Amino acid sequence: MDKAPINSASEQAEQPLNPLALTDDYLAEKSKLRKSFGRKEVLFFSVCSVIGLDTIGITAAAGPEAISWMAVLAIVFLIPASMVIAELSGAFTTQGGPYVWVRLAFGRIAGSLTAITSWLKSPVWFGGVLTFVAVATAETFFMSGAQMSEFSFYRFALAFIWLGIIAANVSFKAGKWVPILGALSRLILIPFFTITVIVFGIANGLRGVAFSDFGLSFDGLLATIGIILFAFLGLENVSAASDEMTHAKRDLPYASFRTSALAMLLYGLPILTVLLVLPIGQVIGLTGFVDALKSAFTVYGGSIADDGTVTLSGAGSYLGVFAGLLIIIAVFSSGVTWLMSTNRNLAMACFDGSGPRWIAFTNPRYATPVRLNNIAGVIASVILILGYRLNDGDVAKYFGVAVGFAIALTLVNYLAIFPAFWVLRNKFPDSHRPYRVPAHRTVSIWLTAVVAFGILQLLAPGLGESWFGDAYRPAGWVADQGRPYFLSQLAVLLVITLIAVVFWLLGRRNLASTYSHEVEVATDSAEEDQVSDK
Repeated sequence: MDKAPINSASEQAEQPLNPLALTDDYLAEKSKLRKSFGRKEVLFFSVCSVIGLDTIGITAAAGPEAISWMAVLAIVFLIPASMVIAELSGAFTTQGGPYVWVRLAFGRIAGSLTAITSWLKSPVWFGGVLTFVAVATAETFFMSGAQMSEFSFYRFALAFIWLGIIAANVSFKAGKWVPILGALSRLILIPFFTITVIVFGIANGLRGVAFSDFGLSFDGLLATIGIILFAFLGLENVSAASDEMTHAKRDLPYASFRTSALAMLLYGLPILTVLLVLPIGQVIGLTGFVDALKSAFTVYGGSIADDGTVTLSGAGSYLGVFAGLLIIIAVFSSGVTWLMSTNRNLAMACFDGSGPRWIAFTNPRYATPVRLNNIAGVIASVILILGYRLNDGDVAKYFGVAVGFAIALTLVNYLAIFPAFWVLRNKFPDSHRPYRVPAHRTVSIWLTAVVAFGILQLLAPGLGESWFGDAYRPAGWVADQGRPYFLSQLAVLLVITLIAVVFWLLGRRNLASTYSHEVEVATDSAEEDQVSDK
């Protein structure tokens, strides 16, 4: 769209120097970025962000109805969500994409809240969920089911976390191999596991649920919607690195649609097979997928005792070690991709005046936000240690609590992203959109309503059926009617909101100097034009 000529210094001073009104700090930082991501790397990064092996066990633990509702929500939520992310990521290919979308729609304080919540979610998930899955996997396949000593636990778990921080700190040119290996590990492990289960079923019969157990009920929706939405979210993550891609407008919509299709396949098959292999009472969130994998591998060598104890031998033990390695790579890549994206979001938010600049320091050699990465590593380590100590080493109990917090922090962001989609369609109607969502108003309202309902079930479990009933309480919570456990999650969200407000207030100092500089530059330019005319 053509702009009217600026005829005076005052008129030019009122015009932004860039169409999205980004700050000088943001533009300077953006100019340092390197193009390192092609189409395949973008797709692999997106796959690792969305498809997590940790959520397979959690969803399977919810029972056979969970997979039925997952199939429904894949159609009515995942597909329209992928359409929205495809339009947003293709239309606004700017570093720190999710932050920029919300900031353009609702202002910097909303953008700051989005960036803060997504950033804090990453160390909570990495230190409180993924690390414990890696520990459980190592114990199952590398230690024949023996539990790690406290010293071995800390040594393994802290090494897992800080290797992830190192991977996030290096440049994308080197760090991109983590999501590549993570995606390949999923594409190898899940089909192999599915085929093995079929062989296991033919040889031994299926010990889990029958197909007649799958059904739909409102009660089942209330109990599972949070984890199912959590499993499907993350399509926007790769947009945080838009300016590090060779063809962002082309590749981001492509990745969004391909990842959603893979998610339906790579979630549905393993969850179904877990439910078919393991007796429903033995499926727990922490090790459900790992236990099913070990049981199925007995067809290659090993046995299952009457009490359910699984022992691998011969080829089964070697394949178990290989599968365990793939699981650890997969969960590691999930954590690293979230760290890479959320840290970039917050860094660009700080450079754009939505937070303090000092915390967004970028390493000039690697062009990565090393300070934010390292702070996230410290938070993840503290969460890991506190969770282990406060629960006396009861990993499964803490796992359920950490999952609840991670889901809450993830869903809150989408209360801003999905409405921002509608606002930006109206606010920037002339922006080039490689893909446009039909009926955008209806889609925006529907997705926002589904996310809001999911958050309500986290803060008020069972709302609509049996409010605060035991059936909806996350694993590991112990509470009485006088002190509902949901207040803990609500308190965390309020604290994060307070942090976002503080960041926004600190960022306003940067904006004041930036806008003064813009006015000064515009005025000087106008004066030079007048001199030239004379």
